[in-house]
Amino acid sequence: MKKVVSAVLIAIVLFAFYNYQKPMLSTEQAIVQAYGYLKNPPSGTGVSVQAIQVELSAIPTENITLGLRQQEGFLNELFNQQQWEVTISYEDVIPTVVMDAVTGEVLDVRGPLN
Repeated sequence: MKKVVSAVLIAIVLFAFYNYQKPMLSTEQAIVQAYGYLKNPPSGTGVSVQAIQVELSAIPTENITLGLRQQEGFLNELFNQQQWEVTISYEDVIPTVVMDAVTGEVLDVRGPLN
């Protein structure tokens, strides 16, 4: 009985450590994901974003800003859920794409879009 309880406790601890430090998207992956969202905005998100017409290589690096932040909410803070905030300035438009740092799923788009 003690071996079973010990094995379950070890499994829970390992799961908690993995869940707390999940592998996140790199900065390059976050920029490419945000650009991809702006290039081909999905219609099911409820956010109307006009598709970007500029290539990513044509945007100067000074016009791209990244921030890795803690997601709001008690459970998100408890499980260390992070989010990328990627701001890409182009053609007088400055949208900020907020996405989950692990999955790359878009959570929100903020800022002046037109």
